Amino acid sequence: MDGAWTLLEPIPETQLPELQIPQIEPSESEAPELQPLESEAPESQPAEIVETWTPERIEALTRLWEEGVTTAEIGRRIGVTKNAVIGKVHRIGLTPRVITQKPPPRRNVFDFTGPACMWPIGHPGEDDFHFCGEHPVAGKPYCDHHAAVAYIKPKEKSEAA
Repeated sequence: MDGAWTLLEPIPETQLPELQIPQIEPSESEAPELQPLESEAPESQPAEIVETWTPERIEALTRLWEEGVTTAEIGRRIGVTKNAVIGKVHRIGLTPRVITQKPPPRRNVFDFTGPACMWPIGHPGEDDFHFCGEHPVAGKPYCDHHAAVAYIKPKEKSEAA
């Protein structure tokens, strides 16, 4: 072959072997009894439709929305998802809430004008966290007071042993 495709002729049916597929029928003891599903039973009644947005829920949604409650909390209170609340708010045309008040900017705890004592005061996660800020001892990151707390002088070795 030189790499070209070659069209093969189909095998004549007279040359194909005869395949015999055995038919297996289950015995009555092995065959499971099939029961119709309850939903397929002709005497079953149509399922009751549960309305998600009842007038009471819509009234509660409107009241909570106007109070400024978050969408997730509204959903928890009336028993639907946050996304369902957002969708219903848009469909019934409630006024979108716009946050006009910006949170106060966090102050930079490292905003110093020169060398400063770096002794932390308070917990880093709290708003009143800051550093001492006093003038540090030369060669140290702390002021006199905090350097006395941070550094312990080594004990002198006694020669009587």
